[in-house]
Amino acid sequence: MKKLIAKTQEGTEFLHSRKNTFFASANAQRIANVLNKNHYDLSQNQKWFVYDYDYSQEIYTTQRIFINSKGQIKAAYV
Repeated sequence: MKKLIAKTQEGTEFLHSRKNTFFASANAQRIANVLNKNHYDLSQNQKWFVYDYDYSQEIYTTQRIFINSKGQIKAAYV
């Protein structure tokens, strides 16, 4: 099932960044956990959060994120 991983402020998870978004097909929560653990591209009080897919997200999401066969997290343009 397709999911959206996006950067958000802690406490306001109902809103997310439209600039920092990725689609993930599998392992979305695992990827978000790794991004949060390593503080990837995060400021204070921000985190990566997993959302359910909605067709309207296609307008502003241009990348997908996945785990390759070597266990590395990679991003690619859709």
